Amino acid sequence: MDFKQLRYFMAVVEEGKISAAAASLPLAQPALTRQLQLLEESVGAALLRRSRQGVTLTAAGEAFHRDVGRLLSDFEQAKRNARRVADGQLGQLRLGVTVMHLWVPKITQLLNAFRHHYPEVTLKVVSLLSGPQIDALRRDQLDAGILFFPPEDDVSLCYHRLYDDRLVLVTRAGSRLAERPPRRLAELDGEDFIWFDRSATPTYHDRLIHAFQRAGFTPHVVQEGTDNATMLCLVAAGMGCTILPEMTMAGAPAGVVCHRLEDLELSLPLMLVWRRDASLPAVHRLIEVAESHDLLFVGPDAADATR
Repeated sequence: MDFKQLRYFMAVVEEGKISAAAASLPLAQPALTRQLQLLEESVGAALLRRSRQGVTLTAAGEAFHRDVGRLLSDFEQAKRNARRVADGQLGQLRLGVTVMHLWVPKITQLLNAFRHHYPEVTLKVVSLLSGPQIDALRRDQLDAGILFFPPEDDVSLCYHRLYDDRLVLVTRAGSRLAERPPRRLAELDGEDFIWFDRSATPTYHDRLIHAFQRAGFTPHVVQEGTDNATMLCLVAAGMGCTILPEMTMAGAPAGVVCHRLEDLELSLPLMLVWRRDASLPAVHRLIEVAESHDLLFVGPDAADATR
């Protein structure tokens, strides 16, 4: 039994005569008759009553006709679904985003625009720091990620720059630093500083340390936070000051303010990252949406989705 035989059977039932069905298919009548016989042998029951007036369904044939109708309908839907998945119109897209980025207007605009254009692609948003996002991409647990500083030596990854953020000093409102903001990093020497463990985002951590060293600043770390949201809360609680991307202030708790420093010039390119061998079309649809809505800013080092 195959789908060809099932379609032949349905055509015969619709036409009511084997000769008429053979003409509509088109197929030689003896060949069609033989295919119907093979189908009945495969099913193990007579499906059609043949007479000079045409064909009618047996009881088994009526049940078989109902089930085959559903089967062929499901098969056609399965083909349509497969084509839509291949075109990026259907399926699931697993996207990594850091907690703080979910409050950034450009990111929410990107997600909303993608949802509007591709409502049948489910966006599974996973909150992860940049480092764990890279690990998840490599293990094929994410399809794409929005993060800082993808590893430059990993040729298995492609990326597009979304936009560049900058670093700011974050302090508690009403504190001495808030009342008299420093202008340079070195002025923070001796101040209680909130930091994060290097293992969370090694590349980001190292670049910040190098920026501090160039400015002659060594942080006096008194408290560590696991992510930007935690660090903001520690600042709000008066535990110290910290350095964070300016975008994180979009989700900052009350009582926290930020200040720009003259010598804190490290650029933070926010990247949309995915595996070079990724075959999921929805990833490329996400890039297209970002481009078409002026949400994607491609730097000269990220043209054509390559390094």
